Amino acid sequence: MDNKKDEDLWDENILGEESFGKFYTGNGFTALNYIIQKEPEALGSIKIKDEKNKSYTVTEFLDTAKKWKIILDN
Repeated sequence: MDNKKDEDLWDENILGEESFGKFYTGNGFTALNYIIQKEPEALGSIKIKDEKNKSYTVTEFLDTAKKWKIILDN
C-alpha cells in the first residue's frame, strides 16, 4: 500500500509464485482477496512488485494472473 516501504515487505505478504503456467498463492494473495471483497476502496493504493522490483496495479496483476492456473495454498 502507499504507506509501505520496500523494507516493510516480508515473506508473509508475498502474493505467490508463478511456475510453468501455475500460480502458487501465498498469504499476500489471501490478503488481496480480502481487500477486493471487503475494502475495494483501498485497491487504488496497492502496488504489486515482482522479483525485479517492477510495479503493477491490481488490474495489471489480475490481467496477467488470469492466464495462470491458480493453486491455492491451504
